[in-house]
Formats: sequence, structure tokens, C-alpha cells
Amino acid sequence: MSRGGMLTKQADQLTAKFLNDVNDSTSGGALVSVPTGVQSPQVSATQPGDVIVLDDATALALSDTTVGTLFGGCYMYVGTLATATASPARGTAAFWRQSELPGGATQGYTVTSDVQPNTLLPAYIAGVFINPTTSSGTGVALVKGNFGWIQVAGVASCLYDTSLSATALAATVSTKISATTASTFDAGQALTTATLANVLGVAIGTPVISTISSVIITRGNFCGRI
Repeated sequence: MSRGGMLTKQADQLTAKFLNDVNDSTSGGALVSVPTGVQSPQVSATQPGDVIVLDDATALALSDTTVGTLFGGCYMYVGTLATATASPARGTAAFWRQSELPGGATQGYTVTSDVQPNTLLPAYIAGVFINPTTSSGTGVALVKGNFGWIQVAGVASCLYDTSLSATALAATVSTKISATTASTFDAGQALTTATLANVLGVAIGTPVISTISSVIITRGNFCGRI
């Protein structure tokens, strides 16, 4: 069903004015109950794995621009791993754990900010975090163990590591092997059979170290529910 620039399987419920400020302590932020006497379990309006597709205008309208501007693309509602070492941070990679890959053992749509399956093979990329690193006057951080939105397709804002393989225009962008800062991205990494698994997309412009910049996601990350 298409409505207002969004494609979703059900009426989507945002618990914050802006997509990049959502930080739900419970899935969906609230439970919606059926009328008394109707035998049905409570369900949340938005469930992990739900995906919305935004055009540029709608993405901008849903952006807390004090944090950053969102662009047209696909965004997935996910849970985050409470026991992760690193905290979710804007522009860093969100990873699936092997047991929670869509279609896997639990299908919980829970992502982690810790590199998966390991620092030498950061390949189980779920998407890119869109919330700020910490809550302040400029946005609401996505706390470990809570629920929020990540970007899985389109033009995303990605944080480059403190060192890059290359800084050429339109370089290939991939998750950084043994990143200095947790879950950051590399540019211009030499592509081999192994490193192809780490590729996210292509840089828009010239990559700059320790900077959040625009990247076209070319990786096929769409594995949620419409």
C-alpha cells in the first residue's frame, strides 16, 4: 500500500516526529489492543522487519536535520542487541548475527553495532544506523536493546574510518576491516573474493577520513517485510 511516499504492509506508527529520533524501549513503542471480547493477542503497530520506502521529499520531512538529512530509499525497523559492546552511532554499520539473519534460527530482526561475524570479515551488513551517537539537544540516540530504524537501500550517510585504503572519487565503500572506530567504513579497498562480502556501495564524491559522507548503497540488503 502506498501512502504519502511510503510503502508499507500496514499503517506505520512513528513514536517520534522524525525517523532518526526513534528510540523505542518496546517494539513499536506501544501496543494496540483489539476490542474487549475479541480473542486476539496484542500486537504493535510497527514490528521489527517492517520496511518503508521513502521518496526524497518524504525522507526530508522525516529528518531531524540537527542530526542529519535522510534521503530517498528503504528503511527497516529493527531491534538492537542489548549486550553489544559498541553503541549504535550515526553513519556506522549495523550487522546481523548469524543466528538472527532473516530466514535464520530466530528471525528476530535484531541488529548489533559489533562487527559480524568477526573484525577480519565484517560481512553480515544489515544497513546503516541513522540516529546520533548520543542523546542531546541535537537528536535522540538509539540505545542498545531498544528499537529504531536503519537504512538498507538508497543514498545513506556513512562514517569513514580514521584511515582509508584510498580516497579516489566514486570509490568503492565497504565495512572497514579491523576498524579504528567501531563499525566504520573504508573506501577503495582492494576487491578480492573475500572483501567483496564487505562492500556496501559507492562513494558520492571523494571520501574523507573520520567524516560522514553520502554513499549509494548497491548491496542487496532488502530482506524485511513490506
